[in-house]
Amino acid sequence: MGGALLGLLGGSAAWGQGQPIPEETPRWRATVEANTDLPLSVGGRLGIESPWHRLGLSTSLGYQPLAYVRAINSAAVLVGAYDRNAADLIEDTLQGSVVWRTHVSWRPVARAGLYVEAGYGRVTLGGNTRPESLLASLTGLEAPSDGGADGRDYHLRTVLHLLDVEVGWRWRLGGGWTARTGLGGAVALDASSKVEPRFTPAEGEEVATFSREAEAVLDRTFERAMRLPVLSFSVGYAF
Repeated sequence: MGGALLGLLGGSAAWGQGQPIPEETPRWRATVEANTDLPLSVGGRLGIESPWHRLGLSTSLGYQPLAYVRAINSAAVLVGAYDRNAADLIEDTLQGSVVWRTHVSWRPVARAGLYVEAGYGRVTLGGNTRPESLLASLTGLEAPSDGGADGRDYHLRTVLHLLDVEVGWRWRLGGGWTARTGLGGAVALDASSKVEPRFTPAEGEEVATFSREAEAVLDRTFERAMRLPVLSFSVGYAF
């Protein structure tokens, strides 16, 4: 009796230290998490695992802190992925971004926390308004030759469509609490930018051309820059 009790207490202690998930009766499971996907986002995540071969579906919503943007830029400039002007353009546009990701997952071994997943990510960037002179400087384009450019503002918005992959490990910490860490990557499949003047231009065609060229520069910059390793950390509660 005493040995059995000691064994039970020892197993509980080990479980609290984060032992692999044991085999259980197959059933639907749901997990709510607070998570960060460095350097993409900080937010929340909802995951559901089915009883069929432990296939799952998750969705997360968050925002991208400015510190993450600066970390991306510093690393990219250091390795020569793009120059400082492109980094400044990215930092200026990424402020206020919202990140949504949804993944399909598979936990191949019932008695272990190993998982693999892949899916889609959508990043909505910007919504910022910028003076024409600053936009011309960031994109390297020549502003429409109308003088007084500092009094003319443009609204910037970019939507990125990402392909995500990840492999990681989940732990059950006891009392329903869970932890998860993963390593993966995110690659931009497409970027769609919109640059709109917030004024009525006298030289409509020149401003329209400038806006289209600025959109093209934004698209190329983000499609080249958004090829990122992603490190994920989560703490949650399982039902």
